[in-house]
Amino acid sequence: MKLFVVLISLYLLEEAFAAPRPVDKKKETEKNKDDNKESNADIDDFGLEYGRYLKQVVQALEEDKEFAKKLENFSAEDIQKGDIARELEFVKHSVRSKLDELKRMEVERLRRLTLQEIEQNELGLYRNEDGHLLPAPPEGRKWRTIPRPHGGKGFNRKNIKVPVHIDPSNAHTFEEEDLKRLIQTATRDLEELDRKRREEFKRYEMEKEYQYRESLKNLTEDEKKEAERKHEEKKNKHKEHPRVNHPGSKPQLEQVWEEKDHMPREEFDPKVFFSMHDINGDGYLDEDEVEAILNLEVKKMYDPNNPEDDAVEMIEEYNRMREHVYSEADKDKDKRISQKEFLDLTQQQDFEEDEGWKGLDEQAPFSEEELKEYEREKQAQMQAHLEAQRQATMAGQQQSMLPQQQFQGVPQNQQFQEAPQKQQIQEVPEQQGASQDQQSKPPRQEVPQQDIVIPSQQKPEDLGKERPQVSQQHN
Repeated sequence: MKLFVVLISLYLLEEAFAAPRPVDKKKETEKNKDDNKESNADIDDFGLEYGRYLKQVVQALEEDKEFAKKLENFSAEDIQKGDIARELEFVKHSVRSKLDELKRMEVERLRRLTLQEIEQNELGLYRNEDGHLLPAPPEGRKWRTIPRPHGGKGFNRKNIKVPVHIDPSNAHTFEEEDLKRLIQTATRDLEELDRKRREEFKRYEMEKEYQYRESLKNLTEDEKKEAERKHEEKKNKHKEHPRVNHPGSKPQLEQVWEEKDHMPREEFDPKVFFSMHDINGDGYLDEDEVEAILNLEVKKMYDPNNPEDDAVEMIEEYNRMREHVYSEADKDKDKRISQKEFLDLTQQQDFEEDEGWKGLDEQAPFSEEELKEYEREKQAQMQAHLEAQRQATMAGQQQSMLPQQQFQGVPQNQQFQEAPQKQQIQEVPEQQGASQDQQSKPPRQEVPQQDIVIPSQQKPEDLGKERPQVSQQHN
């Protein structure tokens, strides 16, 4: 059963906290629509592009009970390395035939995806739900985000991705190399997904702290003190919860036995406890079943109705507790806890000891140096954004300053250039005549402006008054 355990646990690794699969009330009748929707659902649930294929291979191998018995002597490390692939020749014929058909279906799916990539990246064409080619994506976007190689002429086969979870040299039969590639690729990809999950949670926590510190910069001293007081009060309120038992310890299991199973604490029986919580009866505690056992401890720290409790942190707390239990009980590292492994856990010397559990509020997921690096990254992004806005504003201003288009058939810039030339030609004779007169006449003196009174506008009482004299006369 170890092969089945490993493969099933691989594609269920991310299923615990994945978003629930949406229910489509509309029944599609066309086969291509159904295939696309099922494929997309597998990607969303498992995080693997080939998740559906992996699940189908596991289900097919589960049908051969004799093959499962031969794998009892294989360790989890041998399975994850793909060494058990050589035992595939002992699988019965009906299972091999089904595996061959699954591989042909997977090859056809990959062929369609490759064709779509060529159509989009090389030709700029897209297919709608009916499979018809369109010159633009169904949502109406007309610009391209990926440049066409070779100027859009011909196919660039270097851009085509070669699948690594199957043997592309053989497209018809499922062989040992296919099983080996599938196990190794799924193990590597799921480990990478788990690493990305931790990294994303760290960035989530750093973003929260960054936004909090930024909000304090524009406050007055009194407002800053009040905001800090409320922040500390919220953190302290989150820490006010009952003591959390150590995951997997006897006190923690006894609390589940008493409060959820409604059994007397003094009658705790590890074997009965395992059977009661092995919901599907497969002889293993999978991730969902382990998290159900840890539910009471997580709820001590997080309540979805409390504003100070973060739902994202609650999910991460589930992950941390589950991984800790697996590190202590899952000796063969197959992501499941067998009955033997569980009973061995209860026989350890420190099983009855309960040293408690430190939650995320007691262990920061990032250091101060990591936070400063994140702040520098955010500031660089902000500067780049502001620079892009400035460049766009300058480009808009330059566009608005350009002369308008033609006016009555002649561009305005040509009118501006021709007008001074005409004026210069007309003024040349006058300037030459004036230069000759200026040589015979003395320089002209300008007369300062005076207030001149027009007789018709004089009032009767001003008729007898002497008019002001002009200091200089104009010759």
